[in-house]
Amino acid sequence: MTNAINPITFLNTSQSIDTIRKNDFTSDFGQMLKNNITDTNMLLNRADSVMRDYTISQSVDLHEVMIAAEEANIALNYTMQVRNKVIEAYQELMRIQV
Repeated sequence: MTNAINPITFLNTSQSIDTIRKNDFTSDFGQMLKNNITDTNMLLNRADSVMRDYTISQSVDLHEVMIAAEEANIALNYTMQVRNKVIEAYQELMRIQV
């Protein structure tokens, strides 16, 4: 059983390493935040829908309602913690004297 060794790929010399890192970090972090908010919104809407189905027709089991509500709660708490850390980091940067 042999594994092939992939060659090292080199950077384009027209771009500096700092520019590449900055662009990758900014787009990845922004995309991560956007995906997180979208996923949280989807889970909140799903929990709302499952609760509505349970109260109207009881076609959904109670444990499914509880699981959906807890998933939405955890996702919302996670999103709020990320928001708090971003705000805290921003405030820390604003306190730095140059």
